Amino acid sequence: MARWPSWVTSSALLPALCTVGWVVWAYARTRPAASIVSSHPPLESYGPWSYAHFNYSDILTLYRVHHLANHAAPYIHTVIEYPVLTGIFMWCAAWFPGVQGYFVASAVGLGACAVGTVWVLYELSPGRAWVFALSPLLLVYSLLNWDLLAIFLMLLGYRSYRRGRFGWAGLFFSLGVFAKFFPFMLFVYCLVELVAKRRDPASWRAAKQMVGVAVVTGVVVNVPFVIGNYRVWANFFSFNASRGGGDGLLYQLHLVSNWPIAAVDALSAVIVLAAMALFARAVLRGSPAAFAAAGAFAVFMLLNKVFSPQYMLWVFVYAVIASWPGWSLASMTVAGLMDFADAMIILHMVAVHAAEFPWYFHTVFPLDKLVRVAAISTGLAGSLWSAARWTRRRRGGGDTEDGVLADRHGATAVPGARAPSAAGAPVALPGSGA
Repeated sequence: MARWPSWVTSSALLPALCTVGWVVWAYARTRPAASIVSSHPPLESYGPWSYAHFNYSDILTLYRVHHLANHAAPYIHTVIEYPVLTGIFMWCAAWFPGVQGYFVASAVGLGACAVGTVWVLYELSPGRAWVFALSPLLLVYSLLNWDLLAIFLMLLGYRSYRRGRFGWAGLFFSLGVFAKFFPFMLFVYCLVELVAKRRDPASWRAAKQMVGVAVVTGVVVNVPFVIGNYRVWANFFSFNASRGGGDGLLYQLHLVSNWPIAAVDALSAVIVLAAMALFARAVLRGSPAAFAAAGAFAVFMLLNKVFSPQYMLWVFVYAVIASWPGWSLASMTVAGLMDFADAMIILHMVAVHAAEFPWYFHTVFPLDKLVRVAAISTGLAGSLWSAARWTRRRRGGGDTEDGVLADRHGATAVPGARAPSAAGAPVALPGSGA
């Protein structure tokens, strides 16, 4: 039997090509019909048309809503409900001619982010890159929103952190946060992991460098818009604070159904912060940053008052870098696909004023929420169980190789950390002070 060339099997080329295939397919199925684009005004009936064809994208909807065709300056002339880097991405893509030019530019940019994500995951572990590249979630979510931009930046930050390039880690993590808030979790636990090595002065210097660069980056990215139009820039925060709920676990258990939104937010924040503190304690005791970040993020997603379908892509990526069990990744994939289909059906029924909507909303829609919660909850439980088993083996003197922290070469550049040598004995790594 013929063997694949070594340059194929030893690189990220094949998973990258697989990822490109998903994004190209997503573009082909999401690209709006000519009649929708040429309507006056353009895309006026895009929503109902896209719901009926299961190919909706926020990228196209917000092109019209945020007046991108007129090149209105984001956060100065027009309100955008995302952090500033996403708004800048949207604005830059809109300079390509017409709706289709804008959508092509957006697809190419997000496709490049997807390929970059595969490349970074491959650096961590080829298996993780393949898990991401083979996920059908990319078909429905790669061009639904701008999430891949923030995911790629987050993973660049994590890769830099793993390699001991803490200034670059702070830069990329900060850019990721100001593309979408969610990379914040991984950034926090990378800092906690550095603090866990508090006896090593290099760890403190690394932590201060990460925070310093992250803060400076955030200031540079945001201050021009704060000065240009503070009220419009601040809309991201006020919009999310006042946003209604109904998706979180507290709502599904009917514990806060009649509560004011601010009270629900406060209770959710207390629970999430408590969970974050417990995971931080685990990191201080030697658990990996990726494990803690994925766990805390899962709790946040379970309680968050809003769960847009594409959020499952975030849970999936966090689970991949934390090496959650394969069955949990499969269940989250199923739940994510169900979420997308259910959202399109609901929106289509509303658009056409379907008489069956009340029955569907009260009978079928809750089942979708149940599947989603079950997928995330059981995945989190499986991760905790696997971590407990690993801890018992480590304390019992068994295999101590950490599948989360170790990259494909079995090494980490975190100051004060140690990685197993080829013979199984610990060896000092750069910055360990040993």
